[in-house]
Amino acid sequence: MNDQNRANAPRAPRPVIVGACVFGAPALAGVFLGLLWWVVAPDRAEGTVLGDGGVFTGTSEALFAGEGTFVIITALAGLVSGYAAYMAQFPLARRRPRDLRLLCLVAGFLGSVAGTLLTWRVGVLLDAPLHAALERAQPGDRVTIGLDLAATAFLVAWPFVFVLQYALLDVISMLRRDLPGVPGARSTAARDDEPLAPAPTPTGPSPLGEGPDPLPR
Repeated sequence: MNDQNRANAPRAPRPVIVGACVFGAPALAGVFLGLLWWVVAPDRAEGTVLGDGGVFTGTSEALFAGEGTFVIITALAGLVSGYAAYMAQFPLARRRPRDLRLLCLVAGFLGSVAGTLLTWRVGVLLDAPLHAALERAQPGDRVTIGLDLAATAFLVAWPFVFVLQYALLDVISMLRRDLPGVPGARSTAARDDEPLAPAPTPTGPSPLGEGPDPLPR
């Protein structure tokens, strides 16, 4: 009967498919986030061409605001993708107990790296006319600067927040003892929550023998 139930139960997806989905989702999201960065970024900064690709912008807040918008968008993406990658394992574990935590962590981290790179490159590509105008400008010309990252260290925001969110959810699951895909984790927690059963009442003959109770009531 148990073998028949296992045969009729829905089969869980293979780890390779799970890893590909966890990697592909944030990578694909990076394309749309690049478009979002280009749309919601504030007005482009303006500067004076100095030659050899250098531009003097002074203390323009627009230049830093564009990079700050990138950090905010990618950090929020890391928060959402870390939550989604971890919580997606629970319905998969109901089909077949299988520990996919390390697989989803590695695939999600690599996907977040690809996603943040695509966000950066798509945003820069959409401002390609401004970058082309800068290359053709002569020293002293006033130009508008397209989106770009002066500090490439901002690219770590998405992967860092992803790992942080994923690890936080894993710690919470460890404390609750309901780790996704770990056999016995949920059943152990359930046994701990069950009330203690009352001690069984002896039904055999009294060790004092038959007859009146020697202890007065």
